[in-house]
Amino acid sequence: MSEPLAALDDLTTDDFLRQLTVLRKQREQIDRQIRACLAYAREFTSPRPYTLASLAEAAGLSISGVRTAYTPEDCETVARALGRAPRGQA
Repeated sequence: MSEPLAALDDLTTDDFLRQLTVLRKQREQIDRQIRACLAYAREFTSPRPYTLASLAEAAGLSISGVRTAYTPEDCETVARALGRAPRGQA
């Protein structure tokens, strides 16, 4: 067992479950950030989007996974953050 995992052995059940919850929330935040980055790369860059292949490699996804990874809501989040509409909708 690696050192971080060995430290889990000293936790009470409640502390362990709290730690697991913290890790899940961190993963969800990272997933939201990845979706926003993919939305930005595909919908907001000019003069054209990043390629699906380059994004797939960087994100550890398949090409089809990149196509379906982000939602219109992710695009809206990016648009609000940038203060502009996606490419082609400006």
